[in-house]
Amino acid sequence: KALGVKISALDAELKEVQEGIRTELLSIPNIPNESVPEGTDDSCNVEVRRWGTPPEIENPKAHWDIGEDLDILDFERASKISGARFTVYKGLGARLERAVYNYFLDVHTSKTYTEIFPPFMVNSKAMRGTGQLPKFKEDMFHVEGTDYYLIPTAEVPVTNLYADEIIDGEKMPIHHCAYSACFRAEAGAAGRDTRGVIRQHQFNKVELVKLCTPETSKDEHEKLTEDAEKMLQLLELPYRREALSTGDIGFSANKCWDLEVW
Repeated sequence: KALGVKISALDAELKEVQEGIRTELLSIPNIPNESVPEGTDDSCNVEVRRWGTPPEIENPKAHWDIGEDLDILDFERASKISGARFTVYKGLGARLERAVYNYFLDVHTSKTYTEIFPPFMVNSKAMRGTGQLPKFKEDMFHVEGTDYYLIPTAEVPVTNLYADEIIDGEKMPIHHCAYSACFRAEAGAAGRDTRGVIRQHQFNKVELVKLCTPETSKDEHEKLTEDAEKMLQLLELPYRREALSTGDIGFSANKCWDLEVW
C-alpha cells in the first residue's frame, strides 16, 4: 500500500515535470530563414519594392473622422453595446466591408484556391497546432467553462483541418482561402495607437493558406504573397513590400513579407 501511494505521488510529479518541459518546448520560436534581415524591432525591416504612388492630400482627415462624417462608422454605439476597440459598420460602410471580402474570395477562388468557411471557435489543440498556445494565451478570447477559443485568424482552423493526417504527396500543394471574423484580445497592445479601426478586438479578414512540401515552400510563399499583392493592384491601392526582421517576424514564421498600404 505504501509503495502504491509513493508511485501515485511520483506519477503526479512526473506529469507536472513533463507538462513543464512541453510548455518550454512550445515556447521556442521558429528558426528564421537565412534571408531574413537581422534586427531588434520593426525599425530594422527592409523595404523590398513599392507599387503605385502614395497620394498627396492637403490637410488629410483621420479615417475615424471621415467614417463618422459619412455616417458609415459608429464608434460611440459600438462602445455602448460592446466596449472599446469595436466598431459598428452601417449603411454603405457595411456594404463596402462585405463587398471587399466577397471580391477577394471571388478572385482567389477563380484561381487555384478552394474556399473554406471555417468555425469561428476552435479547441486548444488547434491553437497549439499553429503556435498560438501557450505563447499568445493572453491575446486570445477563451470561452469560459469550455475548451473553445475564438479564432485570431482563419489560418488556425484551415491549417488544422489536416492535423494528424498524412497527405498524399500527389495531392499537394493544397491551396485554400477563407473568410472569417477574427478575434484578438490585444492584451500586449497597451499604449499603442488604438483609435479608429486599428487594433480591434474583432475584424474581418480573408486568409490564404497553402500546404506543400519543404522543397516547394519558398516558391509557394512567393506566389501567395503575389496573390495578395494582386488584390491591392486591382483596387489601385499603392503599397510597399517589406521583409520583416528577426525582431519583428511572427513567432511561428520562418519568413514574413509585410504589405503596407497607403
